[in-house]
Amino acid sequence: MAWPAGYIGATPAGARTDTKLANTFERDVDSKLWAALMAKSPILDKLARPQLKNFKFEWENDVAPARTFAGHGTPGDFITSAGTGTTLEMAATNLFVEAGAIIRNVSRATTVGSYGQDELIEVVANDGDTLTVVRDAGRQAAGTGSSAHVTGDTFEVIYTPKEEGSSAGANRYTDVVLAENYANSVDFFLTVTGDQAQMRRIVAGDTIDNQFQKNLLNLQNQLEGMFFYGCLNNGANAGSIAYVKRTKGLDAWVGASGGNYDITTKDVTPEALDGLFAQIVEDKSDPSDPYVIACHPQNARKVSQFGIDKVRTTNEVTKWGRHIDTFKSDLGIEAEVIWSLNISKSDLFIIDMAKVELPMWRAFEKAEWSYGDDGVDAWRQRYLGAFGVKVVDGLYIHAKLGLLPWA
Repeated sequence: MAWPAGYIGATPAGARTDTKLANTFERDVDSKLWAALMAKSPILDKLARPQLKNFKFEWENDVAPARTFAGHGTPGDFITSAGTGTTLEMAATNLFVEAGAIIRNVSRATTVGSYGQDELIEVVANDGDTLTVVRDAGRQAAGTGSSAHVTGDTFEVIYTPKEEGSSAGANRYTDVVLAENYANSVDFFLTVTGDQAQMRRIVAGDTIDNQFQKNLLNLQNQLEGMFFYGCLNNGANAGSIAYVKRTKGLDAWVGASGGNYDITTKDVTPEALDGLFAQIVEDKSDPSDPYVIACHPQNARKVSQFGIDKVRTTNEVTKWGRHIDTFKSDLGIEAEVIWSLNISKSDLFIIDMAKVELPMWRAFEKAEWSYGDDGVDAWRQRYLGAFGVKVVDGLYIHAKLGLLPWA
């Protein structure tokens, strides 16, 4: 980082006037800082930074109906095992399941008839918690349904045929669910003494350049750490005298009840990643979105070992080694593999980069003061900005492989 040309209003005798990074000492340095940060961090490079209107911000989640719903978990509140029951109690209120919808069990095979088709069930009424149904709507077993259904099974809506001249479905969409988060401030600080300010450096990487590069790396680490592991205050989310205002990171959005969170496999395997991608698709996500796999280098090395005993890779003439930079699931979904030391060895994230952002409350600005300002024999600079984390549909669109071994 070059010494500022306008030091205390004029260039002091002997102070350097050349600039290694042109115009980096203007007050508005946001665009220049982010260009440098994005060059160092693939994750930050992929994150959009929309402007916020308040340090507390909200966004909509999940306004379209889900594909699946769960049956009630209490025995006796389910389709009877005899195959003739005509009521199906749901585990929660699901008004999106309209009268006329064709549904089927996705927890197990429910074959009927001579040719092994899964039972199709027609919904004829929905009072919010209980469906009235017609069994064996496909007439494969003369109207007798399967006896394989089990309490708590999950069903999916196959499609909802409409009568000619019908009106719009009153419950086609669910109410908007608002998510909220806060922006928090991050900064870094540079300083040199008055004597150092007078010196003309012989080596390019002088004190202020070295400080700037190290602080830029530290800022990158802080922003990545904030994005992945930011946590709200328990006492006062908006901040107070006793609490610093903080943002809520990706891990807190994904690692919650109902999320795509695998803590049983406990290792990085192709099968585990395939399973998470399959769950993401089943949860109504778009498989064409730009996904990435973000993890600690230790787990990225495991990905690079996938198929090492089966798949031959071709090396360039002057290079040796094995590196997998893209994972392709067994459903054909591709995800770039990005490693970061700011991710715990315990975690591996699958992120839909079209559904995450790093919203900006305050762009990075620079403050500068020196001996002439407060009598301290030093020149100082501080860079400060405020950002938050936005995660759309954290329970459905993203995924996490957790409890991974450290050894």
